[in-house]
Amino acid sequence: MRKQILTAAVLTGCGWTTTAPAVDVGSDTTVGGRVYFDVSHISLQNEDASGVSHDVPPTGTGFDVKRFYLIVDHKFNDIWSANLTTDAQFSTAATAQAATPTGGTTTVLTNGNTSGGVSEVYIKKLYVQGKFDDAFVLRIGSADLPWLPYLENLYGYRYVEKLPLDRFGLGTTTDWGLNVNGKSGVFDYSASVVNGGGYKNPTRTKDVDFEGRVGVKPIAWLTLAAGVYSGHLGQINASNESFPSNTATRFDFLAAVNYEGLRLGVEYLNAKNFKTVNKLSASVYGTSAIVTATGTVPVSDKTEGVTGWASYSFAGQWSVFGRYDQVKLSKDVASSLKDTYFNVGMSYKPIKALDFALVYKNEKVDNGSASISGGNAGGSYTIGGADGLHSGKFDEIGLYAQWTF
Repeated sequence: MRKQILTAAVLTGCGWTTTAPAVDVGSDTTVGGRVYFDVSHISLQNEDASGVSHDVPPTGTGFDVKRFYLIVDHKFNDIWSANLTTDAQFSTAATAQAATPTGGTTTVLTNGNTSGGVSEVYIKKLYVQGKFDDAFVLRIGSADLPWLPYLENLYGYRYVEKLPLDRFGLGTTTDWGLNVNGKSGVFDYSASVVNGGGYKNPTRTKDVDFEGRVGVKPIAWLTLAAGVYSGHLGQINASNESFPSNTATRFDFLAAVNYEGLRLGVEYLNAKNFKTVNKLSASVYGTSAIVTATGTVPVSDKTEGVTGWASYSFAGQWSVFGRYDQVKLSKDVASSLKDTYFNVGMSYKPIKALDFALVYKNEKVDNGSASISGGNAGGSYTIGGADGLHSGKFDEIGLYAQWTF
């Protein structure tokens, strides 16, 4: 439920005086939000060059508020409306201890903040919408991209864990540009032309990227869909347009079931030139494969994987769930580099606005290392060994929660 009174609180909090006039937002404006938070214990162990495992951050027990979305919707008339969604997180000048090729560990930054602890606020969505028909909805600004939000809605447990595309930087949820979407009968579609850098980076680019999706529900409980992405991820501009470059392409296929409390789903992903390894001898995954700063020819690489999930709701408020991912991170450069992840848990929904889930997570990166988004509120963490022969292992058990209002 969204509460109009929150708008008055937000506007009052922005004022400089102790007395503020009453704010009447009217019946055409609603304010709501969503919060992801958890308390858990993490154990992350990475192997050095001699095969000895070391505890590294974020090993330990703690509380995280991973995301806080504030959502404002306004309806101008029966066709035109607008949405503003902010994304907030606490970010530290985060470091991690990564295993080195010679043994031992080295400290590395795991996010872009170098100034200490700060609260970061982003514009996640900011768009004007024209709904001319159920089959034709136009959005201008930063809006949902066709694939990942669609997938998250079918999955249903985003507050527990991001999906592989998001975890490995192979896709994002929103971007700046134009989107058209709609549905007619058993078919739905969405197509976006965007800058390519994601919602945190509205920088003008030389060319635009494209993402699209088509879906079909041949029967009420079955969804089949396919998606495609092509572009330069916001990395080609006037200063480097003459450099050698690759084009990032991605193909996704999905089948999902939602029948009387049972949810099943599987996604296949094939992403080319989003990322590659930055050092072949150590098989460290995470370097851009689009363009290099020196103008040398960038390495072409491919990531391929599958994720599957299952959940069953019983006794009204209770559910059991699980998920399994297997991703070959660098098929063309470091073909043995692989990530395997699973989680299992039980969730409880005491009221409409709250979800709680007791979860166990396990992840392993073999034959190298990878930086993975989502281990804590501040950014990413590195799982893996000191070189292309060793591995790392991540375990977590905790209570996860989602509050919507």
